Amino acid sequence: MKFLFIQFIGAIGYSLLAYSYFKEDKRQILFMQIFAYLMFVIHYYLLSGITGAICNLIGLFALLAIYILDKSKFKNIVATFFIVELLLINIYEFQNFFSIFPLVASISVIISFLNNDEDVIRIIGIISAICWLVYAVVYKSYIAIVFEVLTLIGTFYAYIKSKKI
Repeated sequence: MKFLFIQFIGAIGYSLLAYSYFKEDKRQILFMQIFAYLMFVIHYYLLSGITGAICNLIGLFALLAIYILDKSKFKNIVATFFIVELLLINIYEFQNFFSIFPLVASISVIISFLNNDEDVIRIIGIISAICWLVYAVVYKSYIAIVFEVLTLIGTFYAYIKSKKI
């Protein structure tokens, strides 16, 4: 029962993430992803994926800060703080080689939201999904495996749709 509950929490997070990339505005994408990251923190913590939980927690705070400070000249300083924090905590909490994947995904997402181009956000979403997919396979987050594949497909489709190709 606990296993199903953990997978369900992940399903909520991944559904919100996939849905976010279909939003037209950067702030709408950010808003949806804030809730997705909250679910990811809980999901990976319960799976004992400490690196994944930490990266998502810091990513959650970074997304909140970027959402609040979107028009502020301080958002780059705040984002840099979160990136340095991610690096330091992951060095301290390093579990194994696969700990690098959520780190790369989290840093790339923070960087993407400093850009105002929704297409850049979507492309980095694809890169992030690949990194999280690898981590999900290692930590047996079966729901994450399914949803990262769906997120890859959905984000790629959203990118193509936005280009009207």
